[in-house]
Amino acid sequence: MDLLGILLSATVFIFTVAIVGVIYLGWQESHFIEKRRVKKRLLYISAGGRHGQEKLAKYRASVLKDIGTFERFALSLPRLSSLDNLLVKAQMPINATVFIIGSVALGMLGFLIGYRYLPQTIAAVGVGLILMLLPFVFLKITEQLYYENFGSQLPEALDLLARAMRSGHALTSGLEMIGKEMGDPIRSEFAATVDEINLGLTLKEAMDNLCERVPLSDLRFFAIAILVQKETGGNVAEILDNISRLIRERIQFKRQVKALTAEGRYSAAVLIALPIFMFIYIYITNYDYLSMLWTEKLGHYLLFGAIVMQIVGAYIIKRIVTIEI
Repeated sequence: MDLLGILLSATVFIFTVAIVGVIYLGWQESHFIEKRRVKKRLLYISAGGRHGQEKLAKYRASVLKDIGTFERFALSLPRLSSLDNLLVKAQMPINATVFIIGSVALGMLGFLIGYRYLPQTIAAVGVGLILMLLPFVFLKITEQLYYENFGSQLPEALDLLARAMRSGHALTSGLEMIGKEMGDPIRSEFAATVDEINLGLTLKEAMDNLCERVPLSDLRFFAIAILVQKETGGNVAEILDNISRLIRERIQFKRQVKALTAEGRYSAAVLIALPIFMFIYIYITNYDYLSMLWTEKLGHYLLFGAIVMQIVGAYIIKRIVTIEI
């Protein structure tokens, strides 16, 4: 067996072992609800905002003593807050370091396969880069869905908080009710905020961390209203009702705009994706025919013009179907 075959076999073996290990650890942790709950709280603390990290670090260090060796090692690795935030939203029980290592391994696997079966090395490099970036693209798509679900739950959560405060509950108690009675994702975010307040962070620090984890303008309006009310006083329940009504109207308008622009968005996706897929298909099935695009001078002009027109067309369609709210 040649060196390339050995490297390919070794990469496939390591990648398979890693996948099986993650599945086994997830299955094992599913039998220990308390252990999974503690680990989830640690992930939220690690992926939180910049405020109050000194107090949170003490709690994190004390909790790490009570969990298993593997979890202590994984949660002690260096963390990247922005990437960890994406992983928490995707409900993946790993941190940024493990994710980066897995993405690089996937990219290396794609490069070795492409190097073996594709006619050009540059194509193998392209396949490797695409596979390496694919997990991150998945995280970004999951993040957008997470924000949409959070935004759709926010009016109901504000109504619940307003009713709680009218019945005599404190603000922290109302936030805790949201963290217990609502569904994910808003339940986990508000539960993490309550945890931070209980660990010694001020209300402003906890709300700032919440707005950094979920950067929605509607949530920022809610946080500002709460902080201003704390300083100046006022009828909080009425303010929450007004914010809830405003958010519902905005959501309804966004959905109407999305329905009206659906045809344009899908047309744009088809028109952009079709030339790319055809290029890949012809490259694999009839390389000699397509290679004239980079072996002939006229082909250079055609390829450059096609790329420019794709970019210009995508930009124009985006401008047409995008409506600022």
